[in-house]
Amino acid sequence: MPFGLRLFVKKRGTRRTGSRWQAMLAEGVVDAALLAIGLYGLYWLVTRFITVEGAGYNWWPWLVMVIPFALIAYGAVGVMTLLWKSYASTERRAATVQKATDWEIPGTDVKSAYPPLPTIPPIDAVVDSPGVRLAFRLPIDAAPGWVSATMAAICLTWNTLVAIFVIQILRQHVAGNPNWLLTWLMVPFVLAGLWTLAALGRQVLISAAIGTTRVEVSDHPFFPGERYQGLVSQTGRLHVRWFQVQLLCEEQAIYQQGTDTRIATARVYRDVVFSQRKFDITPGQAFESGFEFTIPVSAMHSFATSHNAVHWTLVVRGRVRTWGEIERRFLIFVYPAAAAEIPVRELTHSFVRNRPR
Repeated sequence: MPFGLRLFVKKRGTRRTGSRWQAMLAEGVVDAALLAIGLYGLYWLVTRFITVEGAGYNWWPWLVMVIPFALIAYGAVGVMTLLWKSYASTERRAATVQKATDWEIPGTDVKSAYPPLPTIPPIDAVVDSPGVRLAFRLPIDAAPGWVSATMAAICLTWNTLVAIFVIQILRQHVAGNPNWLLTWLMVPFVLAGLWTLAALGRQVLISAAIGTTRVEVSDHPFFPGERYQGLVSQTGRLHVRWFQVQLLCEEQAIYQQGTDTRIATARVYRDVVFSQRKFDITPGQAFESGFEFTIPVSAMHSFATSHNAVHWTLVVRGRVRTWGEIERRFLIFVYPAAAAEIPVRELTHSFVRNRPR
């Protein structure tokens, strides 16, 4: 086959006909270009504004230096990561990650109250929160909170930089020396800043209107073939069209395609354990309802390795007027049926009996 660099390659299913080194080369060129642009931008700012005596510039050049520093950091991290992937084998990278996860934080008790089971996640971080009505309160997935924090950081950074440039452009117009090219170039940046403000405002309103979701269970961990009780609580000011609690099992596979790490998720089990339609939730009275669910006898237990995982979750889903669909996820753990014979369960029940009332 003749050698040639192709900019566009044909995709066959989930595979591509392009070679791995071409993808790594393109990624390295992009990272190196970002690093070079950042270095040149930093040099330009320092020589044109910061080190010039009597230029009359105040603090804004120092703040604008955030842009080249961000490009330098992103490009440098990308180049170093690419070099690490090129010279280190997959086995060595996996061993390094495993060694990092085994580090102990000083001042913390790393001894688990539950016997370790190979490839089965421990539940100590889940059963340390007692419930109000039932034995355990499940921790909620922190993804919505991270989304709000990320949006707030992006909105603040973007609009601060845009405001600095807008102020400088307005000063030029007031002084009678307008730069119309720069003025028109700033229009899309201002519109993007307004869009980030609107998106952040909507996210804050959704978080305030929907309120908190609480899920409690009667036991933890769970075992195949057994039945358990649950409680769901929802606060806020909502006109609910439909509201469900679903028991889900999802299989996850992490693989590498070229230089990208892909995560494929497939749903293997779904059961609606609670459903209710058309009701209102007021701020002074939270909606609460109990439900029961059964773990299937043939269910695969919770499983986690570096490349594969099986996750069980209780998902609270619904559709409300004005805000559309909502979804909150609560991770649970299903242990093998044989694990019921080891002290895990006895310790769990002991925790329930001895927990403070």
